[in-house]
Amino acid sequence: MVSIIIPTYNSERHIRQCLDSILAQSYSDLELICVDDGSTDGTLEILKGYASKDSRVIVIERRENLGISSARNAALSVAHGEWLMFVDSDDWISPDTCERAIAIAHRHNADTVAWCYTREFASQSLPKVFEPSERVWEGDEVHALHRRMFGPYREELSRPDLLDAWGTIWGKLYSRRLVMEAPPVTFVDTRVVGTAEDVVFNIDYFFKSRKVVYVPKPWYHYRKDMGSYSNRHRNDLCAKWDRLYDVMEQRIATQQLGKDVEEALQNRIALGVLGLGIIAMRSGGVWKEKYHSLHGLLRRDRQHQALQQLDLHHFAPHWRLFYYSAKHRLTPLFMAMQTAIGRIIDKDNKIED
Repeated sequence: MVSIIIPTYNSERHIRQCLDSILAQSYSDLELICVDDGSTDGTLEILKGYASKDSRVIVIERRENLGISSARNAALSVAHGEWLMFVDSDDWISPDTCERAIAIAHRHNADTVAWCYTREFASQSLPKVFEPSERVWEGDEVHALHRRMFGPYREELSRPDLLDAWGTIWGKLYSRRLVMEAPPVTFVDTRVVGTAEDVVFNIDYFFKSRKVVYVPKPWYHYRKDMGSYSNRHRNDLCAKWDRLYDVMEQRIATQQLGKDVEEALQNRIALGVLGLGIIAMRSGGVWKEKYHSLHGLLRRDRQHQALQQLDLHHFAPHWRLFYYSAKHRLTPLFMAMQTAIGRIIDKDNKIED
């Protein structure tokens, strides 16, 4: 059996498509655990309607909004399946995802299967493929994939766009045995580490994993919605990322990981100036205030130290110039490039209009 976990909060616009894609799977031995996290719209009624028609749908109702991590942990506590999958309430999966993922797990005797995804815009679909061919990590080789959860290492820096692509909670088939095996793997509160709670989950899970298979199939359909919480301005993002880095440093110490993982984390911190810079540029205020925000970002000790050790040789020319400007605290150039990147992102997002 596969236990598929969906946390929901005010999801009435898209939840039907999500549920339909799961209940129509070619593999039928599944349970669908939906945790409604205090929705104030019609989400809960929709979930109860599906549960009344299909016994595989389990609804956990919570009157208070406690966050996505708490919702997923609640679902994990009641899951019965040999396998676990996570789907976000505004996304969906291809019709044979479960069947094909389980077949791959059995064929390779693997405890984990991972696949890529399709970015779903209003007018088109764009697959995001991490690697072009199937790959297997086994035994000590899993360390390389585990390290990837902390950040890119050496030649992996050539694809900064894949910073967190491997660390998503969706697009994977997990062994429930490994998740529940002491110490159990749970989700850290997003109020502590921001929306990177899935990366921390994967850090703890892949530390236990012994065989992982990746297939270049975009079975997961990720709805690109620039109005979602993760894409809105957040003044506390920098503080949350600091706490995320603290958690990662703690894992490196307690799991006794190597220098390569420490370097990977430093690379993550360095690459993270892009996201923090975008947030600063999209904040309110005049040009001078945005300039000072970027200047202050480049002068933060944590980011500056990480940038100093960043090897620029692996980057494409435009990324090399961008991180060169950050590394050497060239605020005017850094700001100009942030502006250009922001325009490119805005242009891409017009695909949705």
